[in-house]
Amino acid sequence: MEITSSTPLTFQGDTSRCEKCTFPTGDVVFRKTGSPAAIQREVVQLQHLMNSSRILVTPQLLGFGDEWLVTSWLHGSNLAEQFARAQSDADRSAICERFASVLCASAAISSSLSEADDTFEDAFDAIDRIVKSDSRRVITDLDTNVHGRAVGDVWREVVADGADVVPEIRFMQGDWCLPNVLTGGPDVSQLGGIVDWSEAGWMDWRFCIADGLWSIGYNSRLAEIAPRAFQRVFLDVCDVDPTSDVVAWCRKLRALQALI
Repeated sequence: MEITSSTPLTFQGDTSRCEKCTFPTGDVVFRKTGSPAAIQREVVQLQHLMNSSRILVTPQLLGFGDEWLVTSWLHGSNLAEQFARAQSDADRSAICERFASVLCASAAISSSLSEADDTFEDAFDAIDRIVKSDSRRVITDLDTNVHGRAVGDVWREVVADGADVVPEIRFMQGDWCLPNVLTGGPDVSQLGGIVDWSEAGWMDWRFCIADGLWSIGYNSRLAEIAPRAFQRVFLDVCDVDPTSDVVAWCRKLRALQALI
């Protein structure tokens, strides 16, 4: 079967080849990366999603190989595009409400499941190696509450504070940012669509809250507006206290994981 058109897709921080390919029978997404382990991980996550709630739309796995996979194309516009086009703070707040609502629905799907993998343990090992190799490194991420602090100092706080965190493990998408959430698809009964499950796994769902706060901050800065009010809307819908020690811990861990 011939491809009638192909459109390159680009994502923040993604170095893999990703294209939207149009066939006579419909659209698909082709993704190729040099890491067989990354492809295998995403295949496992997509297979797990096959039995997920249809409240949310997720890509369907159509085929894969050692370094590539093909998934169905999800229709709709992503929330980052909507945020950039918004004409008022009320519109931006409504987008952040939807962003949080989809996150909460995603967390609720697996709320009765208790199994967990080593998602955090792998990350901890990687961060520990970074700290030991260059403890003088400084976090330069403007959208975290630990900007300008030494990596080693933040790492020691994460290890110490993590002992008091009671985990709320869910199967989560793992890269909760505005471009990865779609709305406006053909089925209006569904809350939204979620793409890019390459970082998915069993983790504390509040780690995705830290991701969301970062994404709102990043996209607000692109629009040259202050993010705090929109981040507060996001937290209110998630029913999370912005001063929570757990949120602070997750944001520190997120800043450290961004270095991996």
